[in-house]
Amino acid sequence: MVQTLATETDPELIDLPEECPITVWQERYPDRWLLVEVRGEEDGEPLSGRLLAVATADMLLVPLWQEQAQQGKVIALLYGRSTKVGPLVVA
Repeated sequence: MVQTLATETDPELIDLPEECPITVWQERYPDRWLLVEVRGEEDGEPLSGRLLAVATADMLLVPLWQEQAQQGKVIALLYGRSTKVGPLVVA
C-alpha cells in the first residue's frame, strides 16, 4: 500500500480592495492561514483589514508577510475558523 502525503502549494493571492472585520475573513476562509493588512486595531488587537493572501500552511505566507512589512504596512497572520472537531468536555 502506498500512501502519499498532501503537498503544500503556493499561497493564493487575494489582494481584495475591500476592508472587513477580521472575524468576517476568518469565517469566509475556514481552516486556512490568512495574511491581512491591518486597517483597524484596538490595544494592539487587529479588528479589521484587507485580505492579501490565504494558504494551507503559515510558513507559505512568511515571504509575502516580510515583503509587506518592509513597505511599512501592519500585517497580521491569522488562522481562519477551524472546522476540525476538538475534544469533548463534559462537566
